[in-house]
Amino acid sequence: MNQQLQTPISNAMRISKVFIAWNVAFFIVALLLKNSIADDAVGSVFLRGGLYALGGLIPVYLLRQMARGKRSAWIRLSIISVLAPLGVVAFIIFTPHLPVWFDAGQVGSGLMLASIAAIILRKPVRASFAK
Repeated sequence: MNQQLQTPISNAMRISKVFIAWNVAFFIVALLLKNSIADDAVGSVFLRGGLYALGGLIPVYLLRQMARGKRSAWIRLSIISVLAPLGVVAFIIFTPHLPVWFDAGQVGSGLMLASIAAIILRKPVRASFAK
């Protein structure tokens, strides 16, 4: 990996690992607060929380591929890190029955993904993956 990519990929990797820990923590909180979640929202909270924790492995994998110079990994991570925060916003808007603490956790996840986008879409990183 060239020096120009080492720092941004390392920073994005750190954020990805925090993203995983963050979502695992929210999944555990959901388990602990299960009784305070509306019955019709329990499945959504657990499914969403679990998928986000597992989904956090995708940026880690793609960042490792980027470190090897794979342009396709950069493209995929760019798309994911831009569109996923928009999906979080849509999810919050269209599921008002979820607990506020869960929505806050989702916003945190969206912000982390947006920061990964900000890192990997900077000009020096983009230039390293030019066609």
